[in-house]
Amino acid sequence: MKNKKWVHHLMKISLYALIFLIILTLILLSYRFIVQQQIKQQSATIIENGGISELKEITVNGDKQFLLVEGQDREKPFCLFLHGGPGSPFPYGVSARTLFPEITEHCVAVFYDQRGSGKSYNKNLSLNTMNLAQFTEDANSIVDFIRVHYKQEKIFIIGQSFGTVIGTHLIAQYPEKFRAYLGISQLTNPTKGQRLGYNWIKKEAQAIDDEKTLSILESFAKEPYFKEDEDQFSDLIHQYKGMNYFDDTIEKVNLFNLIKGAFTSPDYSLRDIYKAFISGPQFSVIKSKELKKEIILTNFFETVKTIDIPVYIIHGKYDKQANYELSKQYYEMLDAPNGKEFITLQHSAHYPNKLDVTLINDTFKKMLEKY
Repeated sequence: MKNKKWVHHLMKISLYALIFLIILTLILLSYRFIVQQQIKQQSATIIENGGISELKEITVNGDKQFLLVEGQDREKPFCLFLHGGPGSPFPYGVSARTLFPEITEHCVAVFYDQRGSGKSYNKNLSLNTMNLAQFTEDANSIVDFIRVHYKQEKIFIIGQSFGTVIGTHLIAQYPEKFRAYLGISQLTNPTKGQRLGYNWIKKEAQAIDDEKTLSILESFAKEPYFKEDEDQFSDLIHQYKGMNYFDDTIEKVNLFNLIKGAFTSPDYSLRDIYKAFISGPQFSVIKSKELKKEIILTNFFETVKTIDIPVYIIHGKYDKQANYELSKQYYEMLDAPNGKEFITLQHSAHYPNKLDVTLINDTFKKMLEKY
């Protein structure tokens, strides 16, 4: 008898939980629908006022890829954004419609979900195409599409984190196609960055007698770190605030703000959301081991010593993931005959802090006005 009561009670709890989940899902879907309609209206207003706001599906080197093209004045120069990752199309991907008016006021932004990321992920992608040469040629194809379809020759490249690897290869190979380059959290030599990061973590751990971290560090072989070691090393960088810095006066970056557009974008279906957070990262990071290895072995100190267009590098001074010290050394070494500038974000690590957003936007605007 007691067992029957217990089963009955459990069934009631399960039923209430199911009802709660259904109601919560309906509320979230309703909220998503309302925000999507607001975004569509904002997009329509941009178009009515002489701007552009459109999703483009194109074939890039044999695979379907997606762009969001948005600007408040379609006659402004075009800016191709190369997001980080690989496999994570945020914040400057297709889900960014109407999210960055401070950018689209000054240029026509091309937000691009790269190969294996977000809306551009598909299950038929070949692992053989997941390499830096392919990513660079993909981006070059996007640039050529912009030049032909929009009849626009004034193009800027903006890369962030992994996107700076593609961007640097792109401008080194095709400088004649671009006015200037801006790299945010610029990657230069990840293997050496691991060495510097190791020494930094060790020093920080010793200062607070963190025996657990010191023991993990002792277990590592000599860099470069790959696979599980690289994952564990990145976790330690994050743990010691080398990716998302905060202290008594600086708030931690709210990472949800970087990805929130995916949940309300009218250009992202529920399936696209799954691809952006699950399928894409699994394919691009976990399965594409050779791509990850190629990124870690990148060394622009040896391969890209000269860039024939103006270069801006914006970097958080606490960044130990795309190491700040290395980025500054690369900038100082770089031969950029058409000009270069290094901007330090005083409140940021790898993720730009909101306290530095004005500096980033001012630099972006200055670059567009100057070139």
